[in-house]
Amino acid sequence: MSTSQFLITLLLIIDLFCVIAVIFFERKSPTATVAWLLVLILLPVGGVVAYVAFGSGFPARRKKRYLLKKANDSLYDDKLTKYLMVSQSDYTTNARPFIKVVDYLRGEAQSLYTDQNAVEIFTSGQSKFDRLLDDISRAQDHIHLFYYIFKNDELGREIVAALAEKARQGIRVRVMYDGLGSIMGFSRLFVPLIRAGGQVRAFDRLLFNLSPYIRINYRNHRKIAVIDGKIGYVGGMNVGNEYLGKNSRYSPWRDTHLRITGPAVWFLQERFWMDWLHDNQADPEPQNLEHYFPEPLPGGNVGIQIVSGGPDKFETMPIKSGFLQVIYDAEESLLIQSPYFIPDDAFVDALRISARAGLDVRVMLPRKTDNVLVQQVNMAYAETVLRYGVRVFLYNGFLHAKTVTCDRELVSIGTTNMDIRSFSLNFEINAFIYNKEIALAHHAIFEQDMKNCIELNQNWLDGRNRLERGMCRVARLFAPLM
Repeated sequence: MSTSQFLITLLLIIDLFCVIAVIFFERKSPTATVAWLLVLILLPVGGVVAYVAFGSGFPARRKKRYLLKKANDSLYDDKLTKYLMVSQSDYTTNARPFIKVVDYLRGEAQSLYTDQNAVEIFTSGQSKFDRLLDDISRAQDHIHLFYYIFKNDELGREIVAALAEKARQGIRVRVMYDGLGSIMGFSRLFVPLIRAGGQVRAFDRLLFNLSPYIRINYRNHRKIAVIDGKIGYVGGMNVGNEYLGKNSRYSPWRDTHLRITGPAVWFLQERFWMDWLHDNQADPEPQNLEHYFPEPLPGGNVGIQIVSGGPDKFETMPIKSGFLQVIYDAEESLLIQSPYFIPDDAFVDALRISARAGLDVRVMLPRKTDNVLVQQVNMAYAETVLRYGVRVFLYNGFLHAKTVTCDRELVSIGTTNMDIRSFSLNFEINAFIYNKEIALAHHAIFEQDMKNCIELNQNWLDGRNRLERGMCRVARLFAPLM
């Protein structure tokens, strides 16, 4: 047997094992299963590479067992007393229209409701990072940052310099980034911080590591900052110049981020520690965990649930399910913003039912894109929901915000895109906010964004040529794999 024949035979055997794994061992939906089988059968070489990188679910199940063990052993028992106190918040008054949402997220995601929070919304990267840098400069005890992307550019270096200065002052600084999201340029970026005594870790480093946990799937897409355990940030903005609108390719860049004070910060802190402790590194746990959960800053009246999702919660997908409960509870309006709109059938059906029932359902997507294939899938699903009566808008720039606003009474802001990947494959985090004032403010932000949009309508549907329609149809076939 020649070398080429041997290699072809080996690839076919590997391909066969992948087909068997998809059919008998994976827990994918029937649609995703059929899609992967077609890829593996029709493209045996490229299909195997794609499946190993994007499709295998074994790492998720192993990661699930590992993360849950670390989380329970390291955190839950230590903070149980504080959590019991927090859980007494009277959500039946403050979140009355959405009691089913609160109860679902409490039961399914173990996300406790807290009130007495204060919230500040940022729609400008400059204002968000100015505020964050100011909070960093005032830190008295510790600084915790987790960003999916931490770029070695002007903004990244400015933040690292500020962190290094605090580390030299004796403040405990911990920074974490995703091993794929920050694959370029991170090594030199953090040298000043490490030399100053700060700690830096990667969540599943991708390069030069053949661990079975490492895949392009199962990335940590969260963006969390916690200052002194009393101030928290969460939302769509990573660390990079484009989030300041300095990349002309995507300008104008529109994003949404939150600054939170109050007891909800405890749950951002909890999530940071769970991610920080996810791998088995030397001396990973703090000596006094209680120290990192101080009494919250007073002065707010906003109800919040911090909800985490990811492959460790694949069976329940709590953020997606929370969105569905919000949609079903809506009585007047639903406003959705997302850079990626690749919903599953359940999500499309929920939007269809709401629109057919006469609710004001609007979806806002970016006109500029960082992924041509995803943009085609976006347009395919835009066409689908348009036919059901949903209004669809394209923002004249890159819209990176991930938000849901319901009835001017609830708003969810976080890291979760409206796509299959965010719902089930990435680690995500969202704040569900129950407060009429905040929801009204964000409703007004959506209305303001509409002034920079074009609306897709029947004329748009009818005006596309056959090539454009064909591209959308073909791209949609890949939706279960994304």
